[in-house]
Amino acid sequence: MWFKNLLIYRITHGDLASSALETALAGHVLQDCLQMELHSRGWTMPKESQHQFVHTCNEHLLIAFGMEKKLLPAAVINQYAKDRAEVMEQHQGYKPGKKQIRDIKEAVLIELIPRAFVQRQTTYAWIDTAKKLLIIDTANLKKAEELTELLIKTVHGFRITPLTTKISPSAIMTRWLSGDEPPAVFTIDRDCELQSANDEKSTVRYAHHVLEADETSRHIKAGKKVTRLALTWADKISFVLQDNLQIKRILPLDIVKESADSPESADDVFNSDFAIMTGEISQLLPDLIDVLGGEN
Repeated sequence: MWFKNLLIYRITHGDLASSALETALAGHVLQDCLQMELHSRGWTMPKESQHQFVHTCNEHLLIAFGMEKKLLPAAVINQYAKDRAEVMEQHQGYKPGKKQIRDIKEAVLIELIPRAFVQRQTTYAWIDTAKKLLIIDTANLKKAEELTELLIKTVHGFRITPLTTKISPSAIMTRWLSGDEPPAVFTIDRDCELQSANDEKSTVRYAHHVLEADETSRHIKAGKKVTRLALTWADKISFVLQDNLQIKRILPLDIVKESADSPESADDVFNSDFAIMTGEISQLLPDLIDVLGGEN
């Protein structure tokens, strides 16, 4: 249970006690899509064997947002509609008008929805009740928005705002690749992206490439800023920092993996991973926020 991505929000209002949150989530459970529904949203159990909607480890809570979506590509609808339109043209002797085409597409949609395949997706969120942080494991901003909208609807009085820092990640990352040394707790890895600020948004990407200060500073002097940089924290966790403070490609290194015992069951693995992850990332985030000038 290691998150691969972090979208971080500050909880500005709402007391999230584990028992109260359990009751609230149980009132908005994910239901199967009805015959004529295109999607369904709700809460699922993060750990099915536990039969609870909140997995608790000390002050850390894990919840799971579920979504069922019927797969009905526009290309399929358009092809069916095209075939129907050709038949109609043959019968009436002229091409269907715009209203007729619209009516055909609506009829096709109604016919195909019950036959569409259903895809279920789960997005996990971690709530640090002590530090009042909501952290979502997704790189997709729309998924995060769907999760937060339902959480605000589910928990009375709950409010959040995206966490921001006094200094932008882009400014700090640009300084580091201009020659400034990062704090000892962070080391620069071999992936980065630089982008110009003009309308063309010309971009230079390095992947698995040793980042030489002379080379990267040349791009920076030409007007580019760093928008993405791979880092390692305390020789324990590698990740990619984005210019919007989004953290991607989190990977625990061997020193973290070896600190755990060897659990025997899937439940033990789940519990151990979540405990280690929350413990380590709870130390990483303050170091990162401090480097960026503190929370704004």
